[in-house]
Amino acid sequence: MRILSIDTSGSICGAAVVDATVGLLASAAVNVDALKGSHSVYLMTIIDSALKEAGFQVSDIDAFAVVVGPGSFTGLRVGIATINGLRYATGKPAVGVSSLEALAWNFPFAAYPVCSIIDARQGEVYGALLRWSDGGFKTIVEPQLFDIADLLALKAFINEGRVIFTGNGAAAYKSQITTTLRDRALFLEAAHISPYVVGMLGIKQAARGEFSTELMPVYLKMPLAVEKLNSANL
Repeated sequence: MRILSIDTSGSICGAAVVDATVGLLASAAVNVDALKGSHSVYLMTIIDSALKEAGFQVSDIDAFAVVVGPGSFTGLRVGIATINGLRYATGKPAVGVSSLEALAWNFPFAAYPVCSIIDARQGEVYGALLRWSDGGFKTIVEPQLFDIADLLALKAFINEGRVIFTGNGAAAYKSQITTTLRDRALFLEAAHISPYVVGMLGIKQAARGEFSTELMPVYLKMPLAVEKLNSANL
């Protein structure tokens, strides 16, 4: 099985072509924040680049995988809409991948649990705690929206020894995390989602027949514009 995978949930706009037997065939990515651009500007070019590098056309792809969140509201919509368009055009199936699980996969075989954190702004984060077990990550704390202080106060952290923190939320709140957990908190460099990992997770889901009939973004938090609209209507 060959999968075209994409991630537009954060600052990286990335795509990869992944084969179930061979692994990574090709990938391409840009940092849209650094380039002061948007996912909508770069995504189709990134997809085309990955496909050309792998020597395939989109019709050669067996399935699609896309990060469905949580993450950037606009980025998620762009990525999901693009994969939905490709899915409808080709008749090929698609799977949705969790951004928090994909972040944890930067650390396969980790001896310590991994806390994936994505900055949700205003003192809030999207967070999940996962542990490596039997060839994959098992969820200890389900993905949720947390106040950073509430996340660090979870009993799961009290019961654990050292914890690996990753994601842009880990970088944004490193000082507070360190103050709370001290030397039990480990910060490693890998902070971005790999499109290759998204593809491999997509292959795992596809092998289990976990295809999505309708891809939808997982926000966990209401977009600020909707919050303001709802407040205005009260």
